[in-house]
Amino acid sequence: MIIGSGLLATAFSTSFSARAGICIYAAGVSNSGCTDVKEFVRERLRLEQALSQISSETVFVYFGTCSIADPDLKNAPYVLHKLAMENIAREHPLHLILRLPQVVGKTPNPHTLLNFLFSRISRSEGFKLWHKAKRNIIDVADVVKITEQLLMLESSQGSTFNIANTSADSVADIVKAMESALGKPAVFEDVDLGSEYAIDTSAIVPLLSHAGVCFDSAYLQRVVNKYYRNV
Repeated sequence: MIIGSGLLATAFSTSFSARAGICIYAAGVSNSGCTDVKEFVRERLRLEQALSQISSETVFVYFGTCSIADPDLKNAPYVLHKLAMENIAREHPLHLILRLPQVVGKTPNPHTLLNFLFSRISRSEGFKLWHKAKRNIIDVADVVKITEQLLMLESSQGSTFNIANTSADSVADIVKAMESALGKPAVFEDVDLGSEYAIDTSAIVPLLSHAGVCFDSAYLQRVVNKYYRNV
């Protein structure tokens, strides 16, 4: 069972090898900058309803956010909300909490970093580039692949994992990758702001080869080209 209609839900619906006894909850607030309490309440009620409709023998997969480790965002309303939702999901005996970074895929959501950069660069519109900022980029297809590997491990049930790239990229390098994909220079003001934070991916590293995922030095450009070249 897959619950949701956004980027994650679409990816799992098309690529996931659905099995009985597994519920993928890929719904929720799509804007990480959201501060609307009504949106948070709506997700909580939907999550509680979903949990009430599955058996205790069903593995329930909930997606959280790696931003809990970001010193700039850890106290943001969205991040605190996602932590509260994780705690609700943990009440289910066979839960699996998967925290995600910046997920890239085909989505009309204007609030994603890559969609923002695509919009600004393709239109030659200016923006501020935070010189010290780094972001962890992962293809939504790889999220599906790694999730499948974790679900094969009975020991993963009742645990929390970070599904993320093994290294982060500077926002400057992400802009360069987008410039290369679009064949256009970006118009930006370089400002001395931003931060970086570590995401512990040690638990998923042993699964990457089985999943067919390679986080090499060309990964960022491959992902950007996949979704933004010739758009």
